[in-house]
Amino acid sequence: MSNVASTSKIRQIGDPILRETSRVVEPSDFESGLVISTLDTLKQVLNGIKSISDENGNALSAPQIGVAIRMLLLRIDGVFVPIINPILKPVTQDSFMFEEECFSFYSMRAKVERFKSVEVTYLDENQQSHTQVMSGEFAGLIQHEIDHLDGIFFVDKVEDKKSVVSIDYLYKDDPKKLSTVKKLCDYMAS
Repeated sequence: MSNVASTSKIRQIGDPILRETSRVVEPSDFESGLVISTLDTLKQVLNGIKSISDENGNALSAPQIGVAIRMLLLRIDGVFVPIINPILKPVTQDSFMFEEECFSFYSMRAKVERFKSVEVTYLDENQQSHTQVMSGEFAGLIQHEIDHLDGIFFVDKVEDKKSVVSIDYLYKDDPKKLSTVKKLCDYMAS
């Protein structure tokens, strides 16, 4: 298992850690400070992303910063919610097409079929258990991030590979948006 990255770099596609199945967070990981140090790095990276684009910086998994443990961080209504050892189950079999991107290869976009509503049971940074139902965008985000914990990219789930679009094509008529997205790409890969 890799250590927490010393910089804000997000691991990019091709890094083997992104294809690993992350291990369960153990009580010793809380005691050793691994959970808190990983959480601090996740917050720092997401805040860096948010400083470039207010519409981004809402979800990131530990493997993306080089730590192969079952941990992710969501920002819900402006508040960070650490999610450790998540167990996900669909509330309904209803699905929706969720437009996705990934900070590990931010230059691509595609729609992925996701459950509309999911129940997630997880631990927080204080080892307290929670169960939360998430719907819509947050259901899509949590499914995307849990996939990262299993070494799965959203493009692996795209049924029509021709529907994957590059940001250069997507924002060709919006130079300002394209410039912001390219700044995000540079930040994430730095």
